[in-house]
Amino acid sequence: MVGRIRATDVAIFSIICAVGVYTGTKFFEPIIIDQLKKDGNLRTDIDVPQYDEEGNPVLPKSMLQLREELDQVIREQKVAKEAGFPDKKN
Repeated sequence: MVGRIRATDVAIFSIICAVGVYTGTKFFEPIIIDQLKKDGNLRTDIDVPQYDEEGNPVLPKSMLQLREELDQVIREQKVAKEAGFPDKKN
């Protein structure tokens, strides 16, 4: 039958639409934010992602920096436990 819609066709179409919306959003977001900044219409009451001149997101800290900070905190907690200080609990 020619007019029959199959579940796999609907699933594939849905996936293609979702990927299209996601990639479109990622592509146009830095362009729109930049234009809103130029026009002076960018809201200041919400956090807006920052982008570099190539449109790549500028992350506040890389995962490596966060991992190093976490390791430092864990080391400090181990030293405190070995020295006999109680854990800090709220």
